[in-house]
Amino acid sequence: MSMKRIHFLCSGVIAVMALASLTLFPDMACAATRTEKKIVIPEDLTHPSFKTLTVGICPGGHNEKEKEEEWRKTPSKCSRAQLMYPYYKKTPWMNELIARSIILPMLAERLDEKPASRGGENLYKGKLMDVVRKGGERGSVEKPPPIEFTAKLSGYESSSISPAGLPRPEMFGPYLQFMLTQEMRQQYDTHPAGPLVGFVVIDIRSRRILTIDDLILPGQEKVLENLQRTIFRTWMRTERSLPNEAIKAHYANPSHAFFPLNRNWRIAEGGLMFRFATYEVGPRPFGSPEIFLEKKRLGSIIQPDILKQIPDMELTAGN
Repeated sequence: MSMKRIHFLCSGVIAVMALASLTLFPDMACAATRTEKKIVIPEDLTHPSFKTLTVGICPGGHNEKEKEEEWRKTPSKCSRAQLMYPYYKKTPWMNELIARSIILPMLAERLDEKPASRGGENLYKGKLMDVVRKGGERGSVEKPPPIEFTAKLSGYESSSISPAGLPRPEMFGPYLQFMLTQEMRQQYDTHPAGPLVGFVVIDIRSRRILTIDDLILPGQEKVLENLQRTIFRTWMRTERSLPNEAIKAHYANPSHAFFPLNRNWRIAEGGLMFRFATYEVGPRPFGSPEIFLEKKRLGSIIQPDILKQIPDMELTAGN
């Protein structure tokens, strides 16, 4: 019997039995007409290898060995920039995504230029050297003081550590998570800004980075913002031991105003974690606050596909 004949019979059976079968078994369908596309990944994305690039400028030294010697002898006179990032041997599209959507935009922002569309190790080295030459800051003077710039893309939780001692990225269903940390210290800077920490969530099905707009259900932005504000108020009370009057005074200070909707998110056990930058919602002693929103409070706020990948909080003797 031909394949066309088989398909015709299958369609005919469905047409005749549609009302009865769908009434009794709503999920029933002809097996030959519905198949799910499986995601095939040739390697464990939570176990990448890590590469480190280091460039620098010192008053003396003409080769790498001499530069290293100068860095050890007179680090205060040298500038150095370092980049650490994951590398996948069997998944080239992941390397391209990391370069195009994470590392190159970060370097472009640091250098106040347009991000490159593609590039790898050689381009990274050139951009890092530009950071060193320009002092790491936009609009710096002709001869900027020595700087130390570091950027690191790795995991967040320390439950799984690579041989190099770096946290591995985590996988929640089809969502792979990284943390991008960048920090610059400049000589004579008495108040360094502190590290910038950004969470990166990649959907391996669509091969793209998810934004806050991919997370929130339409029309729920203000609801999430109000929930963040409530949790941050609790953070000030519990983590900073501030009384209610001090919290009210904090919110009344325009320089410490709660910015609308924190967009820096990641999946955590039992809910979502949001992290603020230093000075974003308070003075320097506040550091970079992290607030935790429980899964049970997010059901009507975030996308169901993401919600179902949030693991429930594990119960232990302590809680």
